[in-house]
Amino acid sequence: MLSHVFTTPILRERTDLSPAQLAELCEYLLALRDRSPGEDKSNCGGWHSSGNLFTPEHQQFDFLREAITRALFAFVGEAFGYSGELEIAITGWAVVNGVGHFNAPHDHAANLLSGALYIAIPDSMRGGAIVFQDPRLNLAAYQTEGMRRLKIKPPWCRTTISVVPAVGEVLVFPSWLMHFVEPFQCDDPEAVRIVVSFNASA
Repeated sequence: MLSHVFTTPILRERTDLSPAQLAELCEYLLALRDRSPGEDKSNCGGWHSSGNLFTPEHQQFDFLREAITRALFAFVGEAFGYSGELEIAITGWAVVNGVGHFNAPHDHAANLLSGALYIAIPDSMRGGAIVFQDPRLNLAAYQTEGMRRLKIKPPWCRTTISVVPAVGEVLVFPSWLMHFVEPFQCDDPEAVRIVVSFNASA
């Protein structure tokens, strides 16, 4: 029997957010971008909101918090086999990337879980995936001369996993997992990719 020991769980699922709710979030976040300079984090270009979206200074969207909370509890239930009571604190921020913008490799240290809920994705987006880096740094070290001669890249040498996002999807992953966001191209030069990212601590 094959057992997976110390694997890296990533939750990916559709939320039940309606098009109207996503549009409301999109409108608010774009208006927030227009009146706030934001801050520089992992973003290279684009806009990263300041502070925590889940505080009284921001308009509160109960459906957003509920969707994120459900995803976090689903992760804890499936990854840890836990179904009891749990108190978690959530912080969130928005990232609005335009054509050519990206996020450099980073993790979310000093948190338990992190994630992203996709609010808007351009219809003709090419690129723009979130890419997770394999934490096992020496995994690609084993590749024999015979493999190189035959130009065979063994499956264990794959050191990244790309996830192309979809509107209304949510991802949850351990905060220590390194990841980055690819730049994207689009037929519409004004198109934007909008995500609400979040951290959870217990």
